[in-house]
Amino acid sequence: MPARALPHALPTSAPKASFAATPAHGQILDIGGSFLKGVYGDKLKDTLAAIAESRDTPTLPDELLYDDKGLLIWNQIISIPEFYQTHDEIALFDLHSAEIISHVDENVTMIDLGSGDTTKVDHLLAEFEFNKVPATYLALDISKTSLDQSIASLVDNHSGPDAVVTCGGLWGTFENGLEHIVKIKSPRLFLSLGSVLCNDAWPTALGHLRSWASTLRPEDRMLIGMDGHLVADDRDKIWAAYHSCDDLFREFFVNGLNNANKRLGYTLFEEQDWECMAELEKEPTTRHRFFIRAKRDVPLPEYDTVIPNGQEIDWFDSHKYGEQDVRLMCGKAGLTVIKSWAAPDSNFRQYLVRPRCDRDDFEDHDSGISGIN
Repeated sequence: MPARALPHALPTSAPKASFAATPAHGQILDIGGSFLKGVYGDKLKDTLAAIAESRDTPTLPDELLYDDKGLLIWNQIISIPEFYQTHDEIALFDLHSAEIISHVDENVTMIDLGSGDTTKVDHLLAEFEFNKVPATYLALDISKTSLDQSIASLVDNHSGPDAVVTCGGLWGTFENGLEHIVKIKSPRLFLSLGSVLCNDAWPTALGHLRSWASTLRPEDRMLIGMDGHLVADDRDKIWAAYHSCDDLFREFFVNGLNNANKRLGYTLFEEQDWECMAELEKEPTTRHRFFIRAKRDVPLPEYDTVIPNGQEIDWFDSHKYGEQDVRLMCGKAGLTVIKSWAAPDSNFRQYLVRPRCDRDDFEDHDSGISGIN
């Protein structure tokens, strides 16, 4: 699935406080989530400034899509049969959870980056319960509503007399999470499911991966889910994943535009003024791109100008990387792939990685992506 994008910066006015390392079972820690509205507004203003100044293709913040209503729509989208990423990751957990657990220490703390709907990760947690391996699961997300619902559901599944998995939430951004995880002293398993960390253009994706890799201790592990379907072989399958429920996607985006208007305090995005479009790119890597295009000149009062007819604004793209490129990205981020698994009859894969050590004999391989570093 496309990454549920999390903002990577804290508002400078947000006070810093001392938090407990992990919440109690069923509880959620506010590690910065209560300051997010200011971040969204700033990112939206940056988008409008980019339009007014004719900078690079502007991008609307994905966070506008994930309010309470948007989350309900999104959960419907990822449940359709054609949205293979959700079903593939569930299949991978059902097949390989026992092996994943064999590579982590007892009493590991899992941090699920951009957790969203936790239905699929509960297939992994169930294996911890089955094997009686004590562990803590922490869902990191920007949506308090999503965390409330997900953690309540997980607590129902992990509160019996023999339960060994403790579940809690961290409400905040990736940046908040990076600051907070240093307090967790137990071995850690970072979960990047649904193509979360790698769902960007190569330099950006590598930067995100390096940020998390730099926090890993020798005993830590990371599980990376990544869609490896490419245009050359899987054009129809990729397209169907995003276009078998166009009515739901329309509702999803219209809700996001309404949220943008609320943040701005006036109506800039009228549905009739904008066309929602999509395309599937092949180079430099496979990317499915949703974007909106102005159907007329739209007044932009803050800058005493207009958004010109034909102006495109990116929104909600999904990058795909094959196994060779994911391994290369991991190597350049200072990580070594321990094992990878492909879902049955699919090119969606999970990669279990650890910090690179001196004994690793890793060599970069040629990549089809130009301009990497």
